[in-house]
Amino acid sequence: MVSIQSLLILKNTGHNESINMKNQQKNQLLVNVLGTIKQYGLFEEGDVVIVGLSGGPDSVCLVHILSQISDELNLKIIAVHINHMLRGAESDMDEEYARGFCNNLGIEFYSDGIDIKKLAFQKGLSLEEAGRLARYKQFELYANKHGASKIAVAHNKNDQAETVLMNIIRGTGLDGLKGIEIRRGSIVRPLLGTSRADIEHYCSINDLKPRIDSSNLKNSFTRNKIRLELIPFIDNHFNTDITQSLVRTADILNKEVSFLDEFTDKVFNKCLISICDSKIILDRKVLLEYHEAIKKRVLRFSIKKLKGSLKGIEKKHTEDMIKILDKGRTGAVICLPGDMFFERSYETIKIFVSNNTNFDNEISKEKTLNIPGISYFENVINIEASIIKVTDSKPESKFKFNEAHLNPNIQFFDYDSFNSGIQIRHRKNGDVFKPFKGRGTKKLKEYLIDEKIPRENREKMIFIACGNEIVWIIGNKTSDKFKVNENTKNILKLAFQSKNYD
Repeated sequence: MVSIQSLLILKNTGHNESINMKNQQKNQLLVNVLGTIKQYGLFEEGDVVIVGLSGGPDSVCLVHILSQISDELNLKIIAVHINHMLRGAESDMDEEYARGFCNNLGIEFYSDGIDIKKLAFQKGLSLEEAGRLARYKQFELYANKHGASKIAVAHNKNDQAETVLMNIIRGTGLDGLKGIEIRRGSIVRPLLGTSRADIEHYCSINDLKPRIDSSNLKNSFTRNKIRLELIPFIDNHFNTDITQSLVRTADILNKEVSFLDEFTDKVFNKCLISICDSKIILDRKVLLEYHEAIKKRVLRFSIKKLKGSLKGIEKKHTEDMIKILDKGRTGAVICLPGDMFFERSYETIKIFVSNNTNFDNEISKEKTLNIPGISYFENVINIEASIIKVTDSKPESKFKFNEAHLNPNIQFFDYDSFNSGIQIRHRKNGDVFKPFKGRGTKKLKEYLIDEKIPRENREKMIFIACGNEIVWIIGNKTSDKFKVNENTKNILKLAFQSKNYD
């Protein structure tokens, strides 16, 4: 093991004639990585650290360096290898190399074989994405099993440049331009400031003999094309070091995005009305006070809070949400990836998750009224129905029943105007309503929007219906179509009582 004090002395004294050049080169990278660890607080004394070990130069270098400084930092290192089973015997040889490498260093080692090709097919993912997800899942499992507080992976400076360039090609915002984070939750990347050339040189002078993944030499993957073709082309034709330029850009934007994230969090909390596992409601008027860039970040921040990621959320989704937020009609709803929905209400906006993509058309229950008799619905209300025979032939005596629309608890209807059964239920797709003394029939959804009834209340409302015709919005208006008139012979009286209806 190498003493940290000796490394710091080396850093401060520069070339030391008593140390040969080879040892200087060995120790210099240790000094640099140690500086990165201290600068960003990647480890704390006593940490148990899971280290991803593929057997390639980057991960081999990382495991070797951490083993050299583990005593001084009081770290327990546990290496985990994932055999992707993509390259047959070559993959198995990588695993055996990784096991022997750790045995020589006295480091605890675990390995798992996962059929990445099969996983990618099942999940509809690329091999790269399936492999990444599988690795991090296993790293988390081992971290939980061993009480590890950190998971160290071996991304380097060149990986950072390739990631930024790949994001630019795909199209990205500031979050994509900041590239890979040196620390994200329990994930740490001690080699992110180290070049691939320095890593390979470290492996060489320490005689580590890492494995070389032959798939990294093929340009069939986007990242490989960027590494093998695009970056060399830019460097050669523009006389530049594009890797260093991209890394510098990522470093600048990391700090600026960090500030924006903090500000976004403050705005989000200022706008927040309520939050639960499946729904976030924000104050629309408060959010409208801010610049469009912040509004977009708050919306994306909200989605990430609900779903844990922004996977599938593209520029068009964010722009659609902004349009509805700013100028959309009340009640407007858009679908988002992952069974998510965005809705504008009068004073609020709501982002929520639904397990039922047809939530807006769903009938939770429906029950035919007992006439005459009492009907119970969802243990919330009961409706008592009775028939009144009309004995007075004077039209004015019948019209008095229509004045009942002023009483929200009792209503009267022309019983003979119903051509089918009468139900008590929630709203469903295709419902129409002709308001009492209204000018015409309209979709129930449009009527409720016009009446400025928030969506969260609309979902709970209970209706009396005949087919797709709404007869009575309980607690609200009745239909003009079923009103008592001069020809009415039988009057249907409906009276409801509520336990907790609102």
